[in-house]
Amino acid sequence: MNSRKKYKSVARMVSTVHRYGYMHLSKLFEPYGLGRGQVKFLMVLYEENEQTQENMARTLKIDKTTTARAVKKLEDEGYVIRGPHETDRRSHIVKLTPKAKELEPVIRSILDDWTTTLTADFTEEEKELALMLLKRMADNAVKKIQEKER
Repeated sequence: MNSRKKYKSVARMVSTVHRYGYMHLSKLFEPYGLGRGQVKFLMVLYEENEQTQENMARTLKIDKTTTARAVKKLEDEGYVIRGPHETDRRSHIVKLTPKAKELEPVIRSILDDWTTTLTADFTEEEKELALMLLKRMADNAVKKIQEKER
C-alpha cells in the first residue's frame, strides 16, 4: 500500500467515526436541547467552571464566532450564564447553571458509553495508544492550518 492510500484511509476512517458519532450523540443529546457542538463547551466548563469565551475557544481550537454561537445556545437553553469579566470589559465569563451541573453525570455517561463502543475489544494499551495517536493527528492538523494562516 503506498503512502497516498494510507493517508486516504486514515482520513476516511476518522471521518466515519466523526460522522457516526455525531449522528448517535445528536440523538441522545436532543432531549436535553443540546447539540453535539454545545456538549464540547459544557465539558470544558465541567473541567474548569467560570472561563472566558476566548479561553474556551482556545482550549477547543474553535474560532471565536463558533464559540459565541455555542455559548449563546447554551445560555438560551439555561445551561450557562454569561457575565462581564471583572477586569476586561471586552470579555465575558461563562458559568455553569445548576441545570448544567445536574446534567453532568448524564453527559459523562453518554460520552463514556460511546467511548466504550468505539474501543470495544481493545486492550488497555490499545486504548491508550489510539488516544495518543489521535491526539497527535489532531495536533498535526491544527499545526498545518495555523501554518497556512500565517
